[in-house]
Amino acid sequence: FEHVDYIVNKAQDLGLFIGMLPTWGDKWNKQWGVGPLIFTPENARAYGRFLADHYKGKPIIWILGGDRACDNEAQLATIRELANGLKDVHQGSQLMTFHPMGGHSSSEWFHQDEWLDINMFQSGHGEFNNQNYKKTAADFQLMPIKPVVDGEPNYEDHPINWNSNNGWFDEFDSRRAGYWSMLEGACGNTYGNHNIWQMWLPGRNPISQARTPWIQSLDYPGAFQAGFMRFVFESRPWQQLQPASHLLQGAPNTGGMECRAAVAADGSFLMVYTPYGNNFSINTEKLSGAECKAYWFNPRLGSCISLAKLEKQKVMSFDPPADPMRGNDWLLILDDAAKGYSRPAGK
Repeated sequence: FEHVDYIVNKAQDLGLFIGMLPTWGDKWNKQWGVGPLIFTPENARAYGRFLADHYKGKPIIWILGGDRACDNEAQLATIRELANGLKDVHQGSQLMTFHPMGGHSSSEWFHQDEWLDINMFQSGHGEFNNQNYKKTAADFQLMPIKPVVDGEPNYEDHPINWNSNNGWFDEFDSRRAGYWSMLEGACGNTYGNHNIWQMWLPGRNPISQARTPWIQSLDYPGAFQAGFMRFVFESRPWQQLQPASHLLQGAPNTGGMECRAAVAADGSFLMVYTPYGNNFSINTEKLSGAECKAYWFNPRLGSCISLAKLEKQKVMSFDPPADPMRGNDWLLILDDAAKGYSRPAGK
């Protein structure tokens, strides 16, 4: 554990949290992978207690699962016992979630379990133009209310459906998944790069056609753009956002061009994401104030274009910069001018 301890302590020094998996999925559900099968309902709780005691008080979010579904009662019991063992020690001081296989969500098995703090789903890598916002919306509407996050959307530089003949997911696929999900109620965003997770270098056996050295991949555009996304959302009280795509009019709703919208619960601002830069209109009845301030935020560059102060109309129409095309994505930010929000910036 010495190396893992070093990483956890370094993260703590930097003010970061670690998403830690107690085990990968093939150690409790050997549907695929190298195995061996280790954890059972009889021993999982003891292992959970051991880990939670070892990392007591550390900035950790426990991610159970490991890219697996629960296929039978024994596997369900194993995960629940592992969760119980962790919680026996940390007593709720560390959050917990579950990382499922592609196309699934933790809510399918554990939404009603008290230990599950956050629902996680995986939109994954098997589908081009994966409409991950639908999975976000489904979990967002469940009761009791729990935060939801897409824990594994399209990884940048991952072959589409694991076959390079289909092409590769690029930075646009990664950032679109993030904005789509955030405006449907997600509590955050996940960025992944296919080369970095396996730390691929020439001379190593590439998993699923990794092709770029991981050190070089650290500078891929999607990584920086994930940072821009964080900054622009944090420029407003984003936790107040509520899905509001039903207020859109004349916006594309198919083919990966779907616009998504959200409005703050107090009406102080709204956001609309257009992946291709298509024109759209939006009903502003949930936006407070008589005047509004508008901005076009560029998710690719982290830059911002300020528009003139506008008199609020019941329905307002917008024409994003440049011609519509894949990757010409923009985020409209429309503020109640009286709130005095600062100009948003992504860097």
